[in-house]
Amino acid sequence: MAKRNSTPIYMQVAVDVAARISREDIKKQAKISGRSTLAGEYNVSPETIRKAMRLLSDMDIVEVKHGNGIYVASVDRALEFIERYRIRSSVNELKDELIELMQKREVIEDKMNETMNAIIDYTSRFNHSEHITVHEYSINMASEVIGKSIQELDFWTNTGATIVGIKRDGNILLSPPSNEKIYKDDKLLYVGEAAISVRLGEYIRHYKQK
Repeated sequence: MAKRNSTPIYMQVAVDVAARISREDIKKQAKISGRSTLAGEYNVSPETIRKAMRLLSDMDIVEVKHGNGIYVASVDRALEFIERYRIRSSVNELKDELIELMQKREVIEDKMNETMNAIIDYTSRFNHSEHITVHEYSINMASEVIGKSIQELDFWTNTGATIVGIKRDGNILLSPPSNEKIYKDDKLLYVGEAAISVRLGEYIRHYKQK
């Protein structure tokens, strides 16, 4: 998004006229167009031109001869003015950039605090709950459970194991649906008491389709 130019119009006109003088588009001692002509050229009011020329006159870049017109006084002063303007513009741009970065930092810090509070909350809940171990069982044999769904096998009723996930081809399917089928080389992730591992192994090895 382009930044809005906050430089006053009369300053923009003064800078442009000074730039023209520094390039010697307008020669030293040459008469500059009158206020009305400049106002039309820059599409601004005569008052804006008056303020711009007053600034350039104060900087000894032009000389305003009342009743006679505006003349170029110093190319060097024009160059100096342009350089000072560029430096000031660069400083202002850096200030704007700094303000923008500080605002972004505030947003990031707020997000970090929010995340930290969430971590503290979850950690507190975990510390006050019983530790749950997830066990793993590999289907690596020609068992008849292969091709059957979790619902058909009814692991919980037959073994007491609650299936919480399936590892397959390097991916983990969490909370698999009841119609999810079991395939060779699947790894069943389940929770339950230690003795359940034995019952689950026996059930899978000796399962017979009814």
